[in-house]
Amino acid sequence: MYVKLELHLIIWARHVVRQLRPRVDRPVQVTSQVPRRFRTKGGGTGWRATASVQSCGIVGEPAASTGLRARPFCSTVHEMTVLRSPRLQTLLGGATLTAGALQYRHLELLVAGQVGEAEDLDYKRELYGHGDRDRRSLCTDVAALASTRGGLLVLGIDEDAQGRAVTMTDVGLSDAAATRMHQVIASGVHPLPMFEIIPVENPAHPGMGCYVIAVAAGTRQPYAVAVNDGYRYPRRIGSTIAYLTEPEIETAYRRRDVVRRDQISRAEEIETATARRIPAGSPWVLVSLVPEQPGEIRIDDALFAQVRQASEGSSPFIISHPKTGPGLDWSWTRVTLGQRRFILDDQIRSIADPLSMVAELYDDGSGTFARCPMFRADNGMQNEMDAWPFLDELVIVIIVSGLLFLADHARNLAQAAGMATVRVTMTPSIDPPDWQLIHFGGYGRIDLGNPARHESFQPAVAAAPLDVLCTASGAVSTAALLANEVFQGFGQPENLQISQQGQIQPKRWSTDWRSLITEWAKEYGVGLAD
Repeated sequence: MYVKLELHLIIWARHVVRQLRPRVDRPVQVTSQVPRRFRTKGGGTGWRATASVQSCGIVGEPAASTGLRARPFCSTVHEMTVLRSPRLQTLLGGATLTAGALQYRHLELLVAGQVGEAEDLDYKRELYGHGDRDRRSLCTDVAALASTRGGLLVLGIDEDAQGRAVTMTDVGLSDAAATRMHQVIASGVHPLPMFEIIPVENPAHPGMGCYVIAVAAGTRQPYAVAVNDGYRYPRRIGSTIAYLTEPEIETAYRRRDVVRRDQISRAEEIETATARRIPAGSPWVLVSLVPEQPGEIRIDDALFAQVRQASEGSSPFIISHPKTGPGLDWSWTRVTLGQRRFILDDQIRSIADPLSMVAELYDDGSGTFARCPMFRADNGMQNEMDAWPFLDELVIVIIVSGLLFLADHARNLAQAAGMATVRVTMTPSIDPPDWQLIHFGGYGRIDLGNPARHESFQPAVAAAPLDVLCTASGAVSTAALLANEVFQGFGQPENLQISQQGQIQPKRWSTDWRSLITEWAKEYGVGLAD
């Protein structure tokens, strides 16, 4: 017993020594962004302003039970800025184009100023009807805005012959009407653009007012509307709608492919930068996220201090393993800066490599999140192992936590939007070169699939809207897709702990994890499967 303990201490000491080796840091150059100062709304602290959130939760266990300050993330889709338009905001008295911020008095400014329709502004005096032509008209108006520069579709304002706003006509506001429009747009516009339906009530006549449909300029153009047995591709030209010709449609699709390739190239770039920061030896699981519509933040002294205060001592993980405790392996202890990015890890020395986790969060909303798929007490013990153990449940927790953490940064700090490309890669190991996916069940360790090596793996890739990735169930669903692809590299067809329907399967988790993951799922509205 004492000999084994002494051996473990020696191995651990070697691991610590490796952390002290000097290293040349080669920061990555990031495409320049237009600087914009980050401001909180309502005095919110941390990554984001909680005043704009309908319901938010905490990643990890409650602070009362762990003593840690956990990172917030949104547990439901919240009121976010789908559309940012300085021109429209000026016309609306400086109002932010979101629910709650946009008031009836702001819309009255359009009538008072007789503001005309434009490429980014369209008026309708009444709600769309229920017929096929009316549904197609709604889809066409939304698709045209998304295929141009985005804009506002205002229901409840009449226009004159020159397209100028002249009268507030008001329409009935109800959940049923908003839900119907959501369903019509979701089923009739392909691909689905980013949009938000904002009810704006007339304070003098409760239940009446305007609907404002804010539509983001899509990077997945062209947007199509189903017409009979085919599709048409509308766009706005001034205050009118025209349809793309065949050459224009082909050109738009080629531009969409360029955007997709740019996202993959960006992911490879930031993954490479993070991989250089990871200490050599054991393999790490690396999650990356690149938003379709990049954000813009300005990193200055005030923001760096805010990020540092919110992060140090907090945990990015949805749960922590009970045998290691909340403090070991699970918390940020160091926050530094690189070029155009924040760097977080679990090291306390100023020049040492991360111990078991690291994240790099960029000013455009991109980011990486990496962790060793074993516990720190096992790391550095390669001389005792035939293959590096990949704990299946820890891999899943890393992926789910990474998606939530990176999506929170992209949407709520960087104000990125749209779809996001997410990837999971593994960094190479030294000796031993083999990896083994394992599970601890009631009868001890179970080897899953077959031994594998780094060269056997390609990046696991998925895409999802940032709004979805900021929800617990959305992150679980996306993580299931990614985890299945990773597990297949080990010869295991799929993971058994989470499903692509966004559910947790508690009976498939080991005793150590089961109660914690079940409690987390119940707290954040994630379904539990039998």
